[in-house]
Parts: sequence; structure tokens; C-alpha cells
Amino acid sequence: MDELQLLRDFAGPAQLPAHDDLARSRAQLLAATTARRPARRWVWGSVTAAGLAAAAAAVVVLTPAEDAGPVPEPEPVRILHAAAAKARALPDVIPRPDQFVYTKTLLADGRENETWASVDGTHDGLAFVFGHETEVAGCRDGKGVTNRCVPHPAAPADLPTDADAMLAYLHKSTYGEGDTLHDLGREVVTLAGGYLRPAVRAALYEAVAKVPGLVVRTTKDATGRPVLGITWNSTNEHGIGNQDEFLFDPVTFAYLGDGTTGVVVSQGIVDAVRQRP
Repeated sequence: MDELQLLRDFAGPAQLPAHDDLARSRAQLLAATTARRPARRWVWGSVTAAGLAAAAAAVVVLTPAEDAGPVPEPEPVRILHAAAAKARALPDVIPRPDQFVYTKTLLADGRENETWASVDGTHDGLAFVFGHETEVAGCRDGKGVTNRCVPHPAAPADLPTDADAMLAYLHKSTYGEGDTLHDLGREVVTLAGGYLRPAVRAALYEAVAKVPGLVVRTTKDATGRPVLGITWNSTNEHGIGNQDEFLFDPVTFAYLGDGTTGVVVSQGIVDAVRQRP
């Protein structure tokens, strides 16, 4: 049987709606759609607000961890890094091998020491120490005044300018006393008290900043000036304790000496013994 014919017999002839009926139906459809839109927007807006609230909560939880920044440096490390930055900004003066490093220090009892140390360690220097004048023989061709020797330059060349490399250099213990903090302290005192080019001195301070157990204290030097003292306690291989201390200006972070050999009052490069900068 023809299904389409059955439908025609049942429904009768199909007529298109009149133009006015179509216009009226279209208007009713648009009105119904417009009436439902606010409800749809309200439901969608509720979901969005909930999502934003969850996102905001997540931000509140994460923000402290993200904005906390790096952990503050311990005070001795901060001071040493500041001193390194100041040192690195100093003018870079390269002394000649035949010149001398002049250093004047003041002890706590008021006595002054002066030294003229050979830049390359091969020229004869001079020292006024504890009121006594002493000639310091240079080491030439491996020979001193009476025996064989090794030059000890007052301004060593080719020293490390990187903190890790400098720390490795210090641990070699130039004086052959072992590999303890006591020996490391002696190395640092010796280098810091001499003439160092800016990048080398900065590396020395940054290397010391890596030493464990550093302590800072506010004190006064032999001249009565307030200073910052960086210390660490150390013991040599014989169990003898020693406290190394490095003094810095609290404003400029310039190195002012150590707690053993005195405060550096003046230092510079000169052309001859007994000459002062």
C-alpha cells in the first residue's frame, strides 16, 4: 500500500499558512526566545562566577609561595657579598714586578707597623714591625740569603676571579699546614692583607662567604672606628684554637684589616723601599 497516499487521505490536502499567520507565529517565537534568554544567561553567569571564585581561591593559596622570593642571606654572607660588589667596582691597577706594596697597620696598643713587600717576591723589601726594622730578602733564582727559597709575591698574578676556584685555591694551603679551617683562615688573612686586583679581591670575599659557621659582630677597630667583624672559630691539627676575624667598614664595606695583624691604615703601590704613597 502507498503510505504517502494514506497520509494524504488522513490529513487532507495541505495548504500553506497565510502570510499574516506566518508573521504572527514568527513574532510569538521571537518573544518566547527573548523571554528565556535572561534565564539562560543567569544560569551561565552563575557557573562562571563559581569558576572565577574557585580560580581566585587557587590564586590566594599559590600567591604567597610564588611571591615569597629568595630566602634572605645570612648577615655575614650579605656583608661579604656587599664587600665583593664594592671591591669589583674599584679601579684596576696592575703593579709592575719591580714595585712594592706598601702597607701601614695600627695595632690595638697604638703601635704602628709598616712593610714594603716585593710585588713579584724577588726584590728585597723592608719591614718596621713592633719597633724593629728588618730587611726582607727577595727570592731570586730559587735562592735566598742563606738557602733555597720560593718567592712569595705581595701581589700574586693569575689568582682566581671566581668564588669556587678561589675556594679551591685557598684549600691548597700555600703554607702546607693541612686542609682545616685554621689553615684556610691563615690563607685568607695573608691574601686579604696584601694587594689584590678588584676581581680577585671580590672572589676572595665570595669564597669566604661559602665557609660554614660564619658569625658577624659589631665592634671597634684599633682607631676606635665602628667596624663589622666576620669571624669563624677554627682549630689547627694540634687542637690549638684560633679565631680569624676580618674587619669591614659598615658603610662602604671596604676591608679594614683583621683581628690579628691590625687595622690597615694605608696601602698602595710604590716604586722603592721607604717610599710612601
